[in-house]
Amino acid sequence: MNRHSSKPLPTSLRAAFEADKAHAISKRRLSIERLAELMAITPATLYKWLENDAMPVNRLPLWEHITGSDYVGRYLTANAHRVVIDIPTGRSSTASDVQSLQITLNSAVGALLAFMNGETDRDTTLSLLGAGLESLAWHRENVRKNDQPELELN
Repeated sequence: MNRHSSKPLPTSLRAAFEADKAHAISKRRLSIERLAELMAITPATLYKWLENDAMPVNRLPLWEHITGSDYVGRYLTANAHRVVIDIPTGRSSTASDVQSLQITLNSAVGALLAFMNGETDRDTTLSLLGAGLESLAWHRENVRKNDQPELELN
């Protein structure tokens, strides 16, 4: 269904950069030096950007593409009180997709009730509510585009 629903939302920009960097190192086997090379900058510049949490905004799409992760973009979007969704391809949802939506929404409502009773923290509640909103938005757009299927690009 949605690749974001299982990823926790970072609680700071530093955590978002670290998560993207960790993904690039562990999943794509890219060192900082190789990341810098692919971004056409020096390793010292990349280290400085990461240390200061101050990457130029025009470099963020390239950063996400190279690292294969979007924690920084998701953090910045959530910090602006927005929800990020993948653009669906207009395919029919499966029973598994709908069951996953139900589980996500149940978790979000449960977290909200627990928060209201003082049993869970704000960040956990916001993360689960965001995942529920993302899933609903994804299904909404998928239903809207269902009669206009698109080609899946690899």
